Amino acid sequence: MRFAWSVFLFVSCSLSAHDFSEFPRTPAVVDILVNEHGFARSQVDDWMARGAYQEAPSRNLSAPAETTKSYAQYKPMFLSKNTIRKGRVFRAKHQQLLVKAEADYGIPVSIIVAIIGIESRYGQSTGRHGTFDSLGSLAVTEGRRADYFQREWIQFLVIARQQGLDPLKIKGSYAGATGYPQFMPTSYDAYAVDHDGDGDIDIWNDPYDAIGSVANYLKENGWRRGAIIVSKASVKDPSAAVKVNSFDRNRTLMEVEKLGWYSAIRQPDDAQVFPIRLDGEAGTEYWLGYRNFWVISRYNHAIAYSMAVFQLAEAIEQ
Repeated sequence: MRFAWSVFLFVSCSLSAHDFSEFPRTPAVVDILVNEHGFARSQVDDWMARGAYQEAPSRNLSAPAETTKSYAQYKPMFLSKNTIRKGRVFRAKHQQLLVKAEADYGIPVSIIVAIIGIESRYGQSTGRHGTFDSLGSLAVTEGRRADYFQREWIQFLVIARQQGLDPLKIKGSYAGATGYPQFMPTSYDAYAVDHDGDGDIDIWNDPYDAIGSVANYLKENGWRRGAIIVSKASVKDPSAAVKVNSFDRNRTLMEVEKLGWYSAIRQPDDAQVFPIRLDGEAGTEYWLGYRNFWVISRYNHAIAYSMAVFQLAEAIEQ
């Protein structure tokens, strides 16, 4: 009965509330912004009254393309001829600071460009959802992850104040990611850098800072300079008991070779590997991901995403 009543309250709020001031979780957010971060209560109350609850963020968060589409459907979204061409244009235009980022952080130029290409079409499509509304909608209603989104919502407002931005005008993804690299607010705090040394960290309008920030993100998550990312695999027995498309970090190349999976590029027996099976355009594909493949997944925890980054990077290089 208690569960049914809580569901009723949640649905009632979702259907009747138009601004954030009507949600039970909002007063705590207001208090934190005022008491811990020094915002004026009148200003925060005004934002909450002008914000608008959206159902789309919760709906989209539960069914992202990288987990609901086959790879044959997902890949063309990011590896079209136009995306590859624009990636080469972006690389040529920003070559100097891309090379500097590779030297400073050890991340290949093509990987940096590919991530920015997938995340925001090289800064041309940074999102159409109001970030304040997206984060707020998830913070007040998104079940077990509400606390996470509440922290992101608060930090977003802190960053907007630091940067002199109007939080109600910033656009981003349905989950609250913004800018060229589509960083969540806490990722901005942890990884964004002033790559061009102009005294400001701007990932919304400055591609140079975006380039450095993506590179720093990957470096801080464990990227190994010059190491392999992924290789094609030949599989002796496709029915063998190998856990595929998982980022479990407890398998070595030697172990999967005993089960009939062989890397096209020879690596040490104790190399950490991630067996991959994809439904590609020409049928089933087998791959072995390595440590740097896993690092890319820290950006988006999906096999399809990491593979798209790798293949777009290769296409831009060719």
